[in-house]
Amino acid sequence: MRDRTQLPVTRRMLPTLYQSLCLILSRRNLSGINLSGISLSSINLGPLTLFLHTRLSQRIANFKIPRPIKHQSQRFGIFALACFMALTLSGCANSLETCARTELKLTWAEPAELQATVTILSSDEFEGRKTQTLGAAKSRDYIKQQFQELGLQPWGADFIVPFEYQTFFTQETGANVVATAMATEPTNRWRIIVAHYDHLGMSGSKIYHGADDNASGVAAMLAIAKHWQQQFALQPNTLPKVNLMFVATDAEEPGLYGSIALVEQLKTRLPEATFELMINLDMVSHPGRPYGIYLEGSRNFTQFNQFKSLLNQQNRLCIKLTHPKPVGRSIQSTDWLRASDHYPFHKANIPWLYFGVPTHPQYHTPEDTVATIDITFLAAVTESAFELLQLNAEYLKN
Repeated sequence: MRDRTQLPVTRRMLPTLYQSLCLILSRRNLSGINLSGISLSSINLGPLTLFLHTRLSQRIANFKIPRPIKHQSQRFGIFALACFMALTLSGCANSLETCARTELKLTWAEPAELQATVTILSSDEFEGRKTQTLGAAKSRDYIKQQFQELGLQPWGADFIVPFEYQTFFTQETGANVVATAMATEPTNRWRIIVAHYDHLGMSGSKIYHGADDNASGVAAMLAIAKHWQQQFALQPNTLPKVNLMFVATDAEEPGLYGSIALVEQLKTRLPEATFELMINLDMVSHPGRPYGIYLEGSRNFTQFNQFKSLLNQQNRLCIKLTHPKPVGRSIQSTDWLRASDHYPFHKANIPWLYFGVPTHPQYHTPEDTVATIDITFLAAVTESAFELLQLNAEYLKN
């Protein structure tokens, strides 16, 4: 993921009451709340009812209104507190996700294979994979070899598709690695999965390994391609009748240049195509708190609520629809729309969804190594991204 502007942001922590309620009620069913008496007796909490009622009663009892304004605002204060509690309770109740690592139940993704790919791409040999370096060339060769072994076809004469881009009055060159998996019958329907393979390279003797950013995304894309090919060979009728394109983009870090070039090439080389979906995988192996993946772009799909449950029905991955707000002075404020390779597709009116985690302490540092990633989490994200890829076309219509 490319850099963004750092902005000092100050936020106040959520009230302890809010945190306690969300923790307790995240998986409970609320049947109603008596606002007039601030009673919780109608909440279906089972054995937790007495405990919760006691905790809330204590907090309400400790809620003090300054004496000079007590009489004038007593009713308003109690009403406001009751409303706050009601919104808190109902908001927590609507979420069935616990965002706990122990909840993950993998179905087909192989953590060992994913870890092997991340280990190779983030190794010292690949020197941080900076665009126009030997490390980038080695990365392309490795990804091309994987595509070939999976039985995928190149998009044109070769898997490696070069492009040019302009930066600071200098003409630069890059190269995407592109593979296709064509449908059994000719069709103009396409779905694209993208993960950038470039990173920051080296600074002196320090290597910016880029394990999470974005060897993880490339590993997930390759695993998805392998699973698609296996399913296609065994049960082709279970997959949608679409052409797939797998793209490892270059020059994402300096300015999304690989995806910009790809979009322009799609316009000229596939003018009759219908692009149903672009999936972007960028930083998908380093979860924070809550323990979940973030999915941007859901507002682009009017039927998203109809298919969201399909994405984690098997593996129970916690999926959040918007990245958290930054907290504290040192946290970076990020424009997630423009932060990664989905943005050129957005500008071209191609539907997109973006899986990624927030920035973390290892982001864009030499410490972003394979030792810091969560391989089980990466496997779960891989499976959920595959579910997106095989969605019924009706879900993707707007």
